[in-house]
Amino acid sequence: MKKKKRIFIPLIIGAAAVGLVVWDNFRVTVSEYTIQYGELPESFDGFKIVQVSDLHNACFGKNQSGLMSAIREAKPDMIAITGDLFTTQKRENAYSFLKQAAEIAPCYYVSGNHEQRFADYYSEIKPHLERLGARVLNDELVSITKGGEKITVIGLSDPTFFRTKSTEESTDERLSMLESDGFTILLSHRPELFDVYAKHNVSLALTGHAHGGQVRIPFTHRGLYAVHQGWFPKYTEGIYSENNTKMVVSRSLGNSTIYPKINNPPELVIIELKRENY
Repeated sequence: MKKKKRIFIPLIIGAAAVGLVVWDNFRVTVSEYTIQYGELPESFDGFKIVQVSDLHNACFGKNQSGLMSAIREAKPDMIAITGDLFTTQKRENAYSFLKQAAEIAPCYYVSGNHEQRFADYYSEIKPHLERLGARVLNDELVSITKGGEKITVIGLSDPTFFRTKSTEESTDERLSMLESDGFTILLSHRPELFDVYAKHNVSLALTGHAHGGQVRIPFTHRGLYAVHQGWFPKYTEGIYSENNTKMVVSRSLGNSTIYPKINNPPELVIIELKRENY
């Protein structure tokens, strides 16, 4: 009997641990940030952004009910989609999300490295995203006006579309052509290029790609590994500041590997912009 207990108890603990990891990978958590800026136009005080990054065609409830309810509850003024909506040729969950999201608030989308893998990206995916209601920004900028004032949204395509140059050089050149006066929000998939964003005095950069470091190390704010950053990556979650630029990194909603994320549940990011009073 004692021998059976020695076998049975570890099996129960192991099954519980696996169940916890699976559950943790399919629940939507919400991270809320309030960021203050002195240069924010008064009309945009309280402007709310929902950031969706690295969905990877994941599904959260029937017809994305879990994800959409969290977005609706946030009542955003803008939805920023920072790349990697897809992982495979299956796209139905991503399309379901986007169709519903566009009914809630204006959606602005930039590509990630996974979109670049599809040969039909420009011929099929991009037009379909636009038909569903997304404003696809391929190295473009667009103004949002409110109360006679404006902010500028800049969208960068993922550097994998420009393989003839390094990611830093490509990003630097493209941002040089998209600089704008006033308050700017940059949508870009890559957090590891933060120094480039700060060089161009972007007010707020929204990024993803790092998947929170895949495994979040307990009792720390560190991730274990991120592609293009390596082990113990610098940028995996939350807010980072350099000079006049702030960057928010999403831990991602989906996953693109066969390995589960651990201590790192799917994350929906909500950002409220506030005007700093001096």
